Amino acid sequence: MKKLFVLLPLFSALLLLASCKDKDNNVTPEPTEKDKILINYPWRMSTVTDLKGTDIPIKQLNTQTQSIKEVMDIQFLKNNVTKAIDQRSSQVINGGTWYLINESKILDIKISGFSGEFGVEELSNSKLRLKSKMPVNGVEQETIMVFAPVIK
Repeated sequence: MKKLFVLLPLFSALLLLASCKDKDNNVTPEPTEKDKILINYPWRMSTVTDLKGTDIPIKQLNTQTQSIKEVMDIQFLKNNVTKAIDQRSSQVINGGTWYLINESKILDIKISGFSGEFGVEELSNSKLRLKSKMPVNGVEQETIMVFAPVIK
């Protein structure tokens, strides 16, 4: 009987340790379907539109947006790293981070020259549409940046 009273606390302690074992693991979350679409290809800005879908001429956009459209592709990587890549040389221009937040309704990008939280209007294998406020002819307005995947 004494052996039972000695072994009972030992078994209880072992059971407790075994049940707590998995809580300390730093498990990275699995990518969502939208994450997987973003990381499939680099993305190139094809146009900027107003909210009605009318293309805004590139000369009406600020130099930062013109540079994104004419010079760089945006690559989203699995580890939430994003890179701006020169379209001609394929060299990395700069980089930062990205996260899909708010149930994948917002794309939070932090990269030099292209940072902010952008509303995800559409995200498919063939198109990425991000809602943003930007200067058009010097006046701040809501726009949609339209990106297409770069397939090489």
